[in-house]
Amino acid sequence: GQVDMIVMGAGAGGTISGIARRLKELNPNIIVVGVDPKGSILAQPESLNQDGLGEGYQVEGIGYDFIPSVLDRKLIDRWVKSEDQESYLMARRLIAEEGLLCGGSSGTAMAAAVKEARTLGAGKRCVVLLADSIRNYMTKHLSEDWMNERGFMENPSASDAK
Repeated sequence: GQVDMIVMGAGAGGTISGIARRLKELNPNIIVVGVDPKGSILAQPESLNQDGLGEGYQVEGIGYDFIPSVLDRKLIDRWVKSEDQESYLMARRLIAEEGLLCGGSSGTAMAAAVKEARTLGAGKRCVVLLADSIRNYMTKHLSEDWMNERGFMENPSASDAK
């Protein structure tokens, strides 16, 4: 069946621009949602970028402090800003519940997709692109110590805290 929405993180822009361009050729009505971390300036309108401007973000592979030339922002219909905590918690959930060994930017995209899919009517399809793997992040969000040190754990238990 037809895909009604696709949700992807935005970094250098090649993946989101290329996929969006091709999917819009196949289905001009598809909604392309770009996800950009707070602290990055890729989202439009520019007012979305004011919250968290100048702050760093931990999630890697998405977001920039300049607009890459390969990123064709006119192909993105809607932008969502993300927060590190929701990104890492969702990545951990995808690993634990779905067995998908993904990194933080995949958690970012999935967290946004869960929210954005709710805007679609019944019977509509939303696809999310999980663009990274856990390979480069074994010492990061897989580690409860790393998550606790950054305040990202929702309910750190006494056994988790050191």
